[in-house]
Amino acid sequence: MSRFIHLRVHTEYSLLEGAMRLKKLAGTCADMDMPAVAVTDTNNLFAALEFSVYAADAGVQPIIGCQIDLAFEDPPAPDKPAPLAPIVLLAQSEAGYENLMKLNSCLYLDNEGALPHVSFAQLSRHSTDVICLTGGALGPVGEILQRGARAAARTKLLQFREIFRSDTAKKAQQTSYLS
Repeated sequence: MSRFIHLRVHTEYSLLEGAMRLKKLAGTCADMDMPAVAVTDTNNLFAALEFSVYAADAGVQPIIGCQIDLAFEDPPAPDKPAPLAPIVLLAQSEAGYENLMKLNSCLYLDNEGALPHVSFAQLSRHSTDVICLTGGALGPVGEILQRGARAAARTKLLQFREIFRSDTAKKAQQTSYLS
C-alpha cells in the first residue's frame, strides 16, 4: 500500500496563503497515516524548528522546505523589475538545510528594495543537497510555457537540471572533462 506524502504545505507562517496550524498539521498527518510531510512556507523557514518538533512527536517525518520566488529571466529589462515565479526547495540533509537558510538570507539581502527573490546564480551556489520542484503552472517553466515559448521552457528546464544534478553526477562530469 502506498502512502501519500504532501510536499507543498503552506502553514500559518505563509501570510495570506496558508492557515494550517503546525500542531494540527502533525496530528492530521499521523491520523491519515502519512509517513512524512513537507512544510514549504513562502519565502521563509520560520516554522522549521517548531514543525520538526511537532512532527517528530506525532511520529511523522518532517521535511523542511520553502517556496521561494525566483527571478527567472536574465537580464530583466532595465525599466522593469525582474519577473518572479515560485519554486519549491526541499532539504535532503543538514547541508541542504544550511543551503536553504543561505537562500532565505539571499531573498532579503542585496535586492535594493525589490520584492524578496533569488537569482539563478544564488540558487546555483546553494543547491547542494536541495531538491527543487519547479513550481507547476505558476513556476518559471510554466510561465514560459504559457507564453508559448517551448524552446525557452526547455532551456530553462536544462538550466534547473544543471543546477540540481546530484553531486555525484557533477563530480563525474568534472572528472570526464579532466580526462
